[in-house]
Amino acid sequence: MAEFNAVLRWFPLGPIEGPLEAITEEGLEEVAKQCGVSISLENMRGAVHGETRGKAIEEIMQHIVHISANDEGAFRETIRALVKKYRAPRTTFATLGSDEKAERIIRDEFNEEDGWY
Repeated sequence: MAEFNAVLRWFPLGPIEGPLEAITEEGLEEVAKQCGVSISLENMRGAVHGETRGKAIEEIMQHIVHISANDEGAFRETIRALVKKYRAPRTTFATLGSDEKAERIIRDEFNEEDGWY
């Protein structure tokens, strides 16, 4: 099992809240190859009930990126690369599902690279 396991969640709600560019498997594969980690993409519609930004959550696509790494340096490099490419996710539960060690590193890198968390 990998030492660092993270889950990052983006909601593509527009230019302010959403990622800077479309999150694609090809884009993530490029980052994974560059950093030497495992990254996968899951696109989920809905997941919880309610309303956000005036839209029913069931109508909103959620991009869920899973990251696994055995090395802290590679993990940090991956988070920095994702933030530079897409920006930090803008939701309060952006790291829901990440292990505690990974979440601390994500918080540090989000603050350093994007000034958010």
